[in-house]
Amino acid sequence: MKLDTAASRVWKDRSLLPIAVATIAAGLSFYVPVSALFLTSRGLSLGNIFLLESILLASILISEVPAGIVADRVDRRWVILSGFVFNAVAEVLFALGDSFGMFAVSFFISGLGIAMLTGVQDAYIYDSLGEEADEVSVGVWGHLSALELGAGVIGSVAGGVMAARDISLPATAAAGVAIVAAVVVMFLPGQRPSNDEEPETSWSGLRRGAGLLFTNPILLYTAVASSAVFVIFNAVFTLNQPLFQTTDVPVALWGVIGGGAQLVAALYNHFAGSVVDRLGRRNGLLLAMGYGAGGFGLMVIPHPVAVVAGFVLVVLGMHARGPITRAVANKVIPSHRRATVLNVASTVGSVVGIAVNPLIGWGAERSPGATVGVIAIVLALMAASWIPIADRYLDEEQAGEDRQPEADTGPQGLDDEREKGAL
Repeated sequence: MKLDTAASRVWKDRSLLPIAVATIAAGLSFYVPVSALFLTSRGLSLGNIFLLESILLASILISEVPAGIVADRVDRRWVILSGFVFNAVAEVLFALGDSFGMFAVSFFISGLGIAMLTGVQDAYIYDSLGEEADEVSVGVWGHLSALELGAGVIGSVAGGVMAARDISLPATAAAGVAIVAAVVVMFLPGQRPSNDEEPETSWSGLRRGAGLLFTNPILLYTAVASSAVFVIFNAVFTLNQPLFQTTDVPVALWGVIGGGAQLVAALYNHFAGSVVDRLGRRNGLLLAMGYGAGGFGLMVIPHPVAVVAGFVLVVLGMHARGPITRAVANKVIPSHRRATVLNVASTVGSVVGIAVNPLIGWGAERSPGATVGVIAIVLALMAASWIPIADRYLDEEQAGEDRQPEADTGPQGLDDEREKGAL
């Protein structure tokens, strides 16, 4: 599918239009640049803030898999709507918060909302694309990602301006757009996953979904590459600061550099469909991982140009992976258990990420330069490991082998006649 067709499909499809508008609203997190300042102004310490992040993560982990199971057994529209409603409630509580307890409730509810949208929204989008899903999904997700990133830049700039007048304004504005997003998704059409198999219990559905994940190398890789590796990529927003300081990058430019990096990523993802059409998904994901490895490698060099250029490349690589990993993962999961498997994969990746995060922090305290160098090596190895996994999967598709019989039961199951270059 051509780029302009992918973008126009998002805005003309009644199943995707509300998601596009809600995605823009979600990107307008006005308080992100001043969130710590806002929380400390309400009496919280930095220790309290990190504890709130732990509450958020715990909420996601305990609710993500149940949300996927429910979504595959009922109308996904209601789960997505619930996710946006929870998010709106959390944002309102955040804006009105005046104690640690109130903020803790806000973060917990926010985690519930995130869990209900993690894999369920991806499953909804993929199934909404019908028979063309495999062909157009990268372009559609690329456009949605570009919308969110673009909104993030606007939100950061506007949030800074609001905070200069009143530190509470960004949180209030974010609560307003969150409510708008919840109202918009009420117009989503229903989507109940089809299942030609015999009825199964929630437990058996979870067991079969987890079995599919852990026996499919493509799904395992994308679980790690999406969630766990995201933690590694995301570390750039902490590691860049001491490196910017040591290379004398003016503090006044830090926000401009961050916004510019997001704009580069938004532009790239807007053309994600065209990139994959030219390179294929195998090489497209390899290139995205390469941006990250190369970017962290550049940040080792103690020069402002190298550090800034490396930072931009890492941010680009972080976001360029998303449309491809989503398309690859959704393709091999049967429709009736798609949300379950995606949420289990996200949970597995999050657990791995939790284990990796303290190691990054330990290294950053000792030597930020050495830490980004180690990360560059890890990402390079991750990128190299994708090659044999992708080649094996493509070879199996070309040979017509079906190592996962369930994948053919859903309407978006595997097509044994796809050419080797399709992925």
